[in-house]
Amino acid sequence: MAQQKDKAKEVKLPEGVTEEMMSAWKEKYGEDKVKIIALPKDDDGNEFLDVVATVPSRKAVGEFEKWLDRDPNKAKEILINSCLLTSKEQVKSDDGLFYAAFDGITQLLPVRKAIIKN
Repeated sequence: MAQQKDKAKEVKLPEGVTEEMMSAWKEKYGEDKVKIIALPKDDDGNEFLDVVATVPSRKAVGEFEKWLDRDPNKAKEILINSCLLTSKEQVKSDDGLFYAAFDGITQLLPVRKAIIKN
């Protein structure tokens, strides 16, 4: 368990992000709600852009779902705008980064598997 915590501390922060910024975000959003996501910059996955994102809130997910059927691109923008804390403009200006960020954020959704008992 101690090794796991040490490895978590070894994670390299994205460019321009300080420990103080991470601490402030963790205090604001919750210790376990702030994540670093590596977005591939090319199709081969040779280079990555590390970004900081939050786990989507219920409000953000509600807005996302409201627009999903009517305007899927707007729905994706809502999640990106709500959850991405760094490199937002860079991600929004590049289709590959945008869709990778959307994929990463949706993986953060806290969906638990229910057990049906009857």
